[in-house]
Amino acid sequence: MIILEILGRIFIEILWEGIIYGFFNLIGKGFSKLKELITGVKKPDNPIEVLEKKYLYKIIELTDNVNSKLKVGQRGAVMEIIDESKVFAEFYDQKGNLIEWDDELAFEIGMEQFRLKK
Repeated sequence: MIILEILGRIFIEILWEGIIYGFFNLIGKGFSKLKELITGVKKPDNPIEVLEKKYLYKIIELTDNVNSKLKVGQRGAVMEIIDESKVFAEFYDQKGNLIEWDDELAFEIGMEQFRLKK
């Protein structure tokens, strides 16, 4: 009898929280969609996702010297976005081989140290 009472309470709490949370979540999404339709302004996306769409796996060119091997004009590709100001990128020499420096193939560089190459 005690086991049934405990299982009943657990079931009711999970069901109750699921229904209440789901209902208010649905109402919140509905208001957001309605606001978007009325004003025409979309909710801003995650800034990291925006940067990933813009830079990830694109060809870049250095505008600053990073170290003795990576100089201005060196070409490479962005491999990963760390945050809004830094990325991991790999660079290639004139023959198309990866540049390795201190046993590293991917280098952490700032967003202001490169530009997209079209």
